[in-house]
Formats: sequence, C-alpha cells, structure tokens
Amino acid sequence: MLPQMSGNTSLVPGPDYSLTLHVLESKNVSPPQGSSSTVWLVLFFLVISLSMVVNTVYVATLVCRRNLTLTHLILCFFFLINLVDYGLLMFEFSLGPSNQYPYSDGSCSFYQFLLQGNPLLSSGTLLLLVYQAYSSSSCPPHSSPFLKLSILLITMAILSIPSILYSRLAVYPSTARYCVMDLSSLSGWAGMDTGRQHAVNAIFFLIYKSVLTYWLPLALVIFPILRMVKMVNTMADNQLTISLTIAVTISFLVFNLPLATIVLVRQLITTLSIPVSSTTTWIIHVLHSLFLLISFFFHVFRPLVCLVLDQDNLPNLCRRRYRRVEKFRQETDKV
Repeated sequence: MLPQMSGNTSLVPGPDYSLTLHVLESKNVSPPQGSSSTVWLVLFFLVISLSMVVNTVYVATLVCRRNLTLTHLILCFFFLINLVDYGLLMFEFSLGPSNQYPYSDGSCSFYQFLLQGNPLLSSGTLLLLVYQAYSSSSCPPHSSPFLKLSILLITMAILSIPSILYSRLAVYPSTARYCVMDLSSLSGWAGMDTGRQHAVNAIFFLIYKSVLTYWLPLALVIFPILRMVKMVNTMADNQLTISLTIAVTISFLVFNLPLATIVLVRQLITTLSIPVSSTTTWIIHVLHSLFLLISFFFHVFRPLVCLVLDQDNLPNLCRRRYRRVEKFRQETDKV
C-alpha cells in the first residue's frame, strides 16, 4: 500500500489514525491507489507464505527430535507470535484503504491489545531466549520452563494494559468509525497545552513501538551475547543452544533495526512538532512500510539459520518419513 503525497506537511495523527505498523497511519497519506496497493499486498503475502513454509519445516524437524531443549521450545513460540502478526496484518488489509472499523468497542480494545502487546511479546521472548541460554551455560537452571514463560506472558499483559484503557472507537459526523488509541486525557495531567495533545500519543508510540520493543532489549542482550560468543564450540554448546541463540538474536537486531529507527525518528518529529515537507512526509511513510516488510524477513531467516546450524534434525525427519513409507508398504503387501 504505497502512500501518495498530499499537501499537508505534518506527521500529526489525524482522525483516521490507527496504530498499524504499515502505511495509512496518518491523514497526511491518501488512500492507496490501484497497483501500489496490490504491490504491497503481494510482497507481504510472499514473505508470509515463505515464512509459513520454512517455519513448518523447522517445527516438523523438532517434532522428530528426541532431546528437545527450552531453546527449541522458545524458537517454536516465536512462530506462534508471527502467526498473530500475520493475522493482524491480514485483518488490517481487510478493513480496506479507509481503515474504517465496523466492529464493537470491545473488539477494538482486544485488537489494540494484540497490536501493542505482540511486539512486546516478541522482544520479551528474545530476552527469555538469551538469558535462558546464558544462565544454563553458566549453571544448571533451577526454575521450570513453564514458570519462565508464565512470567513473560504476565509481564507483557501488564505492559499492554494501557492499550485497553485508552483504546476507543472514534465516530465522526460522516459516520466514519476508527479504532484508535487516545491518550489526550493525559495531556492535562502532564501540563501540556491543548494544541500539544498529539505529543502524548507520540510519546506512547515511541516507548511501545521503539524503546520497549528494540532499544531496551538491545541494551539488555549485549552483555550476555558477548559472554556467550566465547562459549561457541565448547562443551557448554554441545546442543548448539548458544550458537542458535546468538544467531537468532543477531538476526532479530539486524532485521528490526530499520523499523525501530524510522519509528524513533517519526515519533520524535511529532513530539517536537518539527515541520517537514510533504515530500519528507511521503518518504517517511514509504520507508515505514518498507522497513516493516524487512522486519518480516526475520520470520524467514530465523528458522533457516536454525536448520543450517542444527542439521542433525533433518535426518531425523527423513528417517521418520522413511519408516512410515516402509510400514505402509508392509501393510499393503499383507493385504
């Protein structure tokens, strides 16, 4: 959905504002036209399809593996998070170019909860992956894997509470309905002028879409990753736990860096009310869409690098299929 340039030169959200990570987030971008919309739809569909195939193959190899570790389970959990991303993206495409929301207030709150919470869950899962591998390489784990996962889910749910409290359906005289996040009520508490209410929303997006989902995890994983690099190909890495963790973490940081950067720049411009030209606004929206697409390549690269590093899983999958074929032939011969 390639945006078209319009005369407005501000990045301030308008009445059709939604918290999607792709285009059409602002009144400054007109609805997609014809082929440009189709191009983005095709590109995302191709990446999602490839991700589904590769992740399914990887999960199938893990099913055939006898000695599964917590690292393997966390990598599978990443795939579940990706499926929620795909569902949200397809739902937003189904709303059409206008992004009007024809459903109830309750569904709007749930939609915003998933929209804000899923990126947080992905970053939290990365932290769990890194610190679980780091702690297990240093000393035997004492807590249950299910306890760690439960703590992660509870933490992410608590962080996502504002998305439920401040989500609402905005209905306009034209009968247009939009599911939005509206934190303007906090502007008075923060001592902001009436014309600066949009800054509160921008700060929220800055924290939830950039800081908590990328920059803070980046700062938290640097130390354990540097320590674990020295353990690669040692006895602590006999099940490739450390190698897989390092590869997945680096790929996450690389593929999500452009998106986190453009979100940071965009929300800083809005918060500081920096004037920008219509051309700059258009470029920012296009880059936002492109960088979201690039971030989706992490969904494909993650299982691929795991398959390459942990090649022992592939023979297990082939042997299981071979046994099933042999068993079927024997039963056929008996008949």
